[in-house]
Amino acid sequence: MSAPRGNIFTRESALGPAVSRRQALRAGAALFGGLGLGALLVACGEAAPAAVDANGNPLRPIKVGAVQPGTAGSVIDPITEQFGLEAKHGLDLLRDGGGGVGTGQENLLTGLLDTFAFGPLGATEANIAGHDVVIVGPQLWNHGRWLVPADSDINSVEDLRGKRIGVQPASSDTYKAAALALAVNGIDFEREFQIFPGQPIANLALYERGDLDAIIAIEPNATRLVAQGNRQVATVSELWQKGTGDSNPLFLNGAAFNRSWLEGNRDTAARFVALRSEANALITNDPALLAANYEAFGIPAEEEAAIDLLPQRLRDIYPSAWDPSVFANMDKQIRVALDIGLLSRTAERPVYESLS
Repeated sequence: MSAPRGNIFTRESALGPAVSRRQALRAGAALFGGLGLGALLVACGEAAPAAVDANGNPLRPIKVGAVQPGTAGSVIDPITEQFGLEAKHGLDLLRDGGGGVGTGQENLLTGLLDTFAFGPLGATEANIAGHDVVIVGPQLWNHGRWLVPADSDINSVEDLRGKRIGVQPASSDTYKAAALALAVNGIDFEREFQIFPGQPIANLALYERGDLDAIIAIEPNATRLVAQGNRQVATVSELWQKGTGDSNPLFLNGAAFNRSWLEGNRDTAARFVALRSEANALITNDPALLAANYEAFGIPAEEEAAIDLLPQRLRDIYPSAWDPSVFANMDKQIRVALDIGLLSRTAERPVYESLS
């Protein structure tokens, strides 16, 4: 009899992922059409106090995407609050309700948001299509994990050739990153595997049901699966490093802006990048923050094994450096994407720059 793969995601595909009280409150605020607390107080006849920093200076507003529950970046919000990073960096983060990553990126392109996360391939595609997006600071290293059931005889990605692999849709960063990391090792993702692309929860449910031989899961879902006994045979970043010799993990995404907005608001953008970089550095220096904020990841309290694994498994996916080594990482991704047909051509201008 096969070892159980769990039923967390089978259940969540029907009921939805666990949502913390903080996430529920933020989602409720978004239902007011982005008015925010201040506008809500005014509507109720109460004057909202002006937002100021420690020196009494007005905070600079910046429209950012609402944090999506159960993602690797969802922990940034509570850490920002816990350490008072908004006031410290002189910012007022105005969160838009938005949707997933695709919706957030569309909202940036249309000006509904001032900033959102983009990777080098997504930014290149946007700019080829006539936009002018530029990435100016780090947010996440890639956190895709190749997982197999506990009783599987698979020990490497090479062993999975011809097998059924679950992954996010072909338009997703997860899919593209998996293809890049295999390509630099001489492996053709689309030809050498039976690929089953789909939305994360649906694919995770298929995997738990036994319909897939392996899955490329992202955090924190990957950690929840490992806590149930599933085995990790590789990470996308490890494969990238093996094939390229790059000491850095595979860069996933960073803080992106429309260049026209950036040119008129460079100081605000620099403050936002500093805020996010400090939040990432706090995690790297004290990974126990990840376990302490398990609710932000959408992990129920009873999943103690998964919570205990968060510090060791996620501490290294929050970069704070923004330097030539990261730029080389992005340039290499673009070159490989051209070679394997993920990109038709490069953008006319670099898709990244430094604000300093």
